[in-house]
Amino acid sequence: MIRKRLAELVTNPASGRMSTSDTIVIGAFIATTTILVWCGLTGQLDEWLWIGYLGAWVTQSQASKWQALNRNRAKSDDKNTAAG
Repeated sequence: MIRKRLAELVTNPASGRMSTSDTIVIGAFIATTTILVWCGLTGQLDEWLWIGYLGAWVTQSQASKWQALNRNRAKSDDKNTAAG
């Protein structure tokens, strides 16, 4: 059950195939979070590292949403052009 849920994180719902971009994002998230936790446990966590971590993930999230909106807008425009 857990394995199936984890596979859903990296699977494209439209095609049912593994999403390379989702896999890379999850891998990067695990790597950066591990480094952040390690720095915290060893007493090396500075403000700049925490701000950089948050900034990177907020930027990635917003860029991903922007890309999805543009992709959906382009599909919508294609449908309107084909219908008209």
